[in-house]
Amino acid sequence: MDTVFLDNIKIGFSTGDFLKKLKMDLDDDDEYAADVLNVYEEGKKIARPKAIYKAAYIEDRGEDWVVIDGIRFASRILSLNLKDVHRVFPYVITCGRELYEWENSFGDPIERYWADAFCEMALREASNYMEKDFENRIRPGKTASMNPGSLPDWPLGEQRPLFKLLGERVKDTGVELSESFLMIPMKSVSGIKFPTEFSYQNCMLCPRERCPGRRAKYDPEAFSRSVENKV
Repeated sequence: MDTVFLDNIKIGFSTGDFLKKLKMDLDDDDEYAADVLNVYEEGKKIARPKAIYKAAYIEDRGEDWVVIDGIRFASRILSLNLKDVHRVFPYVITCGRELYEWENSFGDPIERYWADAFCEMALREASNYMEKDFENRIRPGKTASMNPGSLPDWPLGEQRPLFKLLGERVKDTGVELSESFLMIPMKSVSGIKFPTEFSYQNCMLCPRERCPGRRAKYDPEAFSRSVENKV
C-alpha cells in the first residue's frame, strides 16, 4: 500500500460551532462580534489541514520492544497491544503550517486565543477526515491507537522512529520535530493505529485528573485483564 497523503480537507465547522468552542454567544451589538467573525473568515480562507498514513508490518517483537518495517520502537505497552497484530498504520495529522504561521502573526492575545481555538478545531476536522478515509480505504474493523508521549512507557522521544517509519513524505505535512520532540505546528497529532478486539485508550493508563482530552476513565485493571487474555 502506498503512503496516503490528504491535503484537500475543507473546514466544515460553522461560525456557530466556533462561537460555541469559545463559549461565546454574540449578537450584532457585541463589541467582539466583528473581530471574532473576522478571525473565523480569515482562518477558513488560510486553512490547509493535512494528514498522512501508511501500512507497515511488524517484523519482530520482544517483551518491551517491537520492530516495524525495520525500525525499533521501545514500549512494553505497545508490544503488548501488538502481540497478535501483523499490520499497523502510522500517521500524522496537523492543522497545517499555514494556520500555525497565521496564529503566530497575531499580536493581540485575545485574537491569538481565538486563532488557537480555530487551529484546534481544524485539527479535529482533519482527524475526522482521515478517519473516514482510512475506514473507506482499509476497512480495518475495530482499531485503537497509541501516541508517543501520551504515557511514560512510550515517551516523546519515540516520535523520531515514528517519523522515520512514515518516510520522506511526512515532510509534505509541514510538521517538524523540535529538539525536545514536540511537533510543530503544535496542533498536530501522531500515532500508530492497530486492529484490536479490546477498546484500548491511552487514557485508561493515565492517572491525570481533569484532562480536557480524556476519552476514557482511568482503568489499568481493564488493560491488565485484556493482556492476560492475550497470554
